[in-house]
Amino acid sequence: MLNKSTLGVAIAAALSFSVSAEQSIEHITVTANKFEQSITDVLASVTVIERSDIETSNVRDLPSLLATQVGFQINSNGGFGQNSGVSLRGSSSRHTLILVDGIRTGSATLGYTSISNIPLNSIERIEIVKGSRAAVYGSDALAGVINIITRKEQLLTLNATFGSDAYQNYQVAGTAVVDAVTASFNAGFEKTDGFDVLQGVAPDEDGYENKNIGFNIQYADELLGELTAKGQYSEGYAQYDSAFSPVTSTVENNEFENYQLAFGWEKSFTDQQHSVDIALSRDGSENARVDYTGGTVVDVFDTKRSQIDYNALYIVNAEFDINSGLNWYKDDISGTSGDYAQNSREVFAGYIGGYYDNEQFLANLAVRYDDDQYFGDETTYTAAIGYHLHENATFRVSQSTGFKAPTFNDLYYPMSGNPDLVPEKSVNQELGLSLDFSQAKVDISIFRNDIENLIAWAPNAAGDWQPANINEARHEGVEFSFANEILGFDNQFNFTYLDAENKETGTAQTYVSPRTVNWSVTKQWGDFDAGFEMQYRSDRQGKVTQLSSYTLWNLAANYQLSQSVSLSLRVENLFDKQYNAVDSSIDSTSGEVFYYNTADRRFFVGASYRF
Repeated sequence: MLNKSTLGVAIAAALSFSVSAEQSIEHITVTANKFEQSITDVLASVTVIERSDIETSNVRDLPSLLATQVGFQINSNGGFGQNSGVSLRGSSSRHTLILVDGIRTGSATLGYTSISNIPLNSIERIEIVKGSRAAVYGSDALAGVINIITRKEQLLTLNATFGSDAYQNYQVAGTAVVDAVTASFNAGFEKTDGFDVLQGVAPDEDGYENKNIGFNIQYADELLGELTAKGQYSEGYAQYDSAFSPVTSTVENNEFENYQLAFGWEKSFTDQQHSVDIALSRDGSENARVDYTGGTVVDVFDTKRSQIDYNALYIVNAEFDINSGLNWYKDDISGTSGDYAQNSREVFAGYIGGYYDNEQFLANLAVRYDDDQYFGDETTYTAAIGYHLHENATFRVSQSTGFKAPTFNDLYYPMSGNPDLVPEKSVNQELGLSLDFSQAKVDISIFRNDIENLIAWAPNAAGDWQPANINEARHEGVEFSFANEILGFDNQFNFTYLDAENKETGTAQTYVSPRTVNWSVTKQWGDFDAGFEMQYRSDRQGKVTQLSSYTLWNLAANYQLSQSVSLSLRVENLFDKQYNAVDSSIDSTSGEVFYYNTADRRFFVGASYRF
């Protein structure tokens, strides 16, 4: 952690900047605590990605988009559609909860969401809240929460993009309003031949396809309130390579089918607001591979989830709000291949939070109780205080706890599950300062996250390997974000210093760079805009070897050809950097290390028409 003098210098430098900055705040509203708040009142590290950010950057998938955000490291096993690990502040993918319109997503067997299969054309906005958020959201939110809000395109929009590796992407989105009913929709088709993703096995192209459609219907009535129906569906496949298959095998293919469907009601009164959401979701895949006999097998992983949420907001007075709610969900994996000892479980939870704000001093306290059908109960909390040092400057300090329930694979996977596992637990502490002015924005966060009872494979008393609660980890570091506009140039810069280690062994966590830097600069000239992006990742420990640092440059450009037609360009890995991001295995005889291949320079050009 930083010492007091270092913190003092950082805060002093940030505050000294504020003396000359114009004092005009852009108000951004977020739902980090399940009700709308100004982003300056949340008392946590919050990042918001808008639809305009996606369209300006012309980025092609969600892993690439998240990779530019402070605190994130994305470790991808190849190109589009491949497994991409989401490391937020040094944690693993299973420690970040991903929601779609507030609906819990992902596989209950693997314990995380495959972000590669979430299409960008379905996304209107992304809210990222860092730190342990279990007091509001329950299990899985040890490192943070990513809430993806689906698309609400105001104008009918058609888009087509083509690029390297036979890439093609077609999108349509729009909204229709009839009296009190507003109906939005989005649909997309994406396909690429891809490239060979893994060294040492068959040198074949590993393609990807994603077909998706979504809708959002709202009905507003002064007496009844607001009724909503939302849905998002996607299906497709991703070809891949496996180090466990024969080197000549080309059968590895993962077909997926995912959906979320939700119905909601919300009603606001003079001093209170109530809402109910009922949701169904599925995370399904059929994975074809070669087994130890040399034959092809298909593993089916199918998670179906039912979820009911009730939330209430009570406005006690102008300075104090109370937010509370009940949450129930059921995970069902009965469609998964294999003989699991249990194939469903239910979780019931209740939470309450108090939020005080007298326009200078802020305080939040939230407590949640989760009752899991199998491992029992878990109580978590978030406590935070803040102080507006200035109209545009907010200081915050917080402590929160979190937990991660063992997955069905951890507990009951045939022949290797351990039903005696307990949840992984975390304690997160954070100190932060945010400055928000018309000319610039600054955010500094100093954080520590201690995680115990981490699940790892180890031999049991009989000598058989199975999951066990044996590891502890500490992730601590500093995040710095800076954004400003000078002479028409829009600068976005962020830096993360991170120390993530296994407390049992003192070794660094795999695939976690101690230093990461992201920088972008864009400029607009009339109807044309262009920008550069830079990503730096320092040396880091891989699975079998030390991975070297690398720096990537990307280029994005847009031209408004007419009022309705716009053209776009994106060049990734502009200087054709050859680098290794993720290692796979090592040849025990020769010592040769095999890596997942990374993309060469890639070009994407597109056109969009708005009616």
